[in-house]
Amino acid sequence: MRKIVSIICIFLGAQGSVAQTQRSIDQPMPTRQVHLDFHTSEHIPDIGKKFDKKQFQAALKAGNINHINIFSKGHHGWTYYPSKVGKMHPNLDFDLLGAQLEACHEIGVKAPFYFTIGWSELDAREHPEWTIRNKDGSINAPGYDWDTSPDTERPTYLWKRMDPSIGTPYHEHIMKQVEEICQRYPDFDGFWFDIYHVAKTNYNQYAMARMKKEGIDITDTLAVERSHALALKAHMKELRQLVAKYNPEATVYFNAVTRIKDVYLFKERLFDMDTHQDLEDLPTTWGGYNKLPLDAKYHLQQGTPAVGMSGKFHKAWGEFGGFKHKDAIKYEAAAMISFGASCNFGDQLHPSGEMDMETYRNIGHAYEYVKQIEDYGPGGVPVSKLGIWLTLDVSADHGVINMLLETHDDFKVAEADNLDDFELIIIPSEPSITPEQAKKINDWVDRGGKLIVFADGALNETRNKFLFDVGADYIGPSDFQFDFTVVKKDLGKDVVTTPFLNYKAGLLVKSTKGEVLAKIREPYFNRTYDKFNGHRETPYKLEDSEYPAVIRNGNILFFAHALDRLYHKDGVFLHRQLVKNAIDLLYKNPNLKVDHLPSSGRVSLLNQKGKNRYVAHLLYAPPLLRGDVSVIEDFLPVPNVALTLQVEEPIKKVVQVPGNRPLEFTKDGTRIKVKVPTFTMHTAIVFEY
Repeated sequence: MRKIVSIICIFLGAQGSVAQTQRSIDQPMPTRQVHLDFHTSEHIPDIGKKFDKKQFQAALKAGNINHINIFSKGHHGWTYYPSKVGKMHPNLDFDLLGAQLEACHEIGVKAPFYFTIGWSELDAREHPEWTIRNKDGSINAPGYDWDTSPDTERPTYLWKRMDPSIGTPYHEHIMKQVEEICQRYPDFDGFWFDIYHVAKTNYNQYAMARMKKEGIDITDTLAVERSHALALKAHMKELRQLVAKYNPEATVYFNAVTRIKDVYLFKERLFDMDTHQDLEDLPTTWGGYNKLPLDAKYHLQQGTPAVGMSGKFHKAWGEFGGFKHKDAIKYEAAAMISFGASCNFGDQLHPSGEMDMETYRNIGHAYEYVKQIEDYGPGGVPVSKLGIWLTLDVSADHGVINMLLETHDDFKVAEADNLDDFELIIIPSEPSITPEQAKKINDWVDRGGKLIVFADGALNETRNKFLFDVGADYIGPSDFQFDFTVVKKDLGKDVVTTPFLNYKAGLLVKSTKGEVLAKIREPYFNRTYDKFNGHRETPYKLEDSEYPAVIRNGNILFFAHALDRLYHKDGVFLHRQLVKNAIDLLYKNPNLKVDHLPSSGRVSLLNQKGKNRYVAHLLYAPPLLRGDVSVIEDFLPVPNVALTLQVEEPIKKVVQVPGNRPLEFTKDGTRIKVKVPTFTMHTAIVFEY
């Protein structure tokens, strides 16, 4: 292990210089951005032939754009400027990158350069040794049919994967090409480097040599994954330093490293190499409308500004002719501002170079609204005394998050070093707590902190012992496939009194000193070929089992069932309501309480300290599932919403945005109560102090 650490230190060196050039939270990115893809085959003629500076500028003006990522090199590997390091697209006869940069700067629009990294068809073709390799030595390109005929239909998003890791020839090639761009365009604004998520592991000749020096056992997949991630991080650091050499104020972003997942790209904090965080999504099909809140909250809590990133596309990134309803773009933009992020919508320019005005009219429709509210989001930080502990298991984490979003219990991310910020912390059902973290959490509970923990989330890594004193002893998993819950009075609000179904059985625990708030009711038998009853689950027995479904021991409340995972998959209202009742039982002093907002509504409370105000954002526009796509197109008025704010600062004035309409408010001790006028789609209530 000592040898591995020393190699890593050589790779990364002191990262202080990189961290110092990150933007601070009170330096938000431009608010109305576009990400302009341009991935053009050599088989398409007349690249950029219809580019016209005035038409390009007219589109940006129609879209109310103040920042656009323009392309220096795309996935096909061609550059869009005359290059001595790379190769300019063979069917382009002028400096398209330079022409776009001039057009943008002439009207005051920032224009960082897009540069693809992880996919490059030309580089893979000319230098197959630069590609990432599988264990068997084959090129890493999942879904690639190497034996098919040339005229066979090619799957979408299929590229050979490139290895830019530190110490590789491809890394050196990238460094030379980026330096060429910096020298050619000294007034550049920044770089947007793409495609870092393509492979967890790598076994090419360069990786094998590196791992041999590190002492990595290549049969240990997790060690290989970590080595690959750290080699990418070292590559990123050198790129950051190179760009800073030519422009210390330039923005630099490496795409995909912000994704909150159980992968080393995230766990090794490769996002620390970014000057800011772009949170890529396409909620219609592959991110969902509940992804942004967590991403924005987490990364804003790390102290760097965030940009919400979606697309104008209906179904997939980069589709030609795909249009999202303009009101969906408006809602997504309002949501980005609400959660403290700037806005960015993706477009793909036609190979001719002519901007599609319909696209920019749609984006402009959204950004016209953003101009009215953009001062009330970016630059703010999330505020809540309710925390969720991230396990990095998507089903467990987002099961909790979905419930909190729908019950309007605003939240932040809890970590071992910020526990005292919270009154209540929720731990999802995936075991993720180390003994050291458990000690800190237990000490926090002893100081008055309150804890809700689901099922296996309370267990140690080997799943044989509780890490927290839940008031019960752990017995083990149930022998039943499913079971039922019977709730007692303290958790009974809006929950049926008869047994209700859990599609997966809970853990078995024996109460010692805890107060049992709900019991498990077991079925007569499991459903098998030998024994079965009716269409589905076996009915429940007529008496409760001895096992608690919910037990409370002081400030710790334990659920035997993984209700987070169940809710993520099955969406049972009773499960959500049961969790809501548990939250209300423990959580007595929320910063923001929201009444009468429908469950599809969303809430975000920000503190803009530099402007002496809290801003409570309210959103409502339910996504509808049509085919396999979630669409938004209907805005309905929302009446009768009431807010209660509880903060330390004395509130002097309350106004509604947009419109800066003063609102009356009442005080009840430290609580400020406001009735929200009927709104459509979005409003923000500003509490000035």
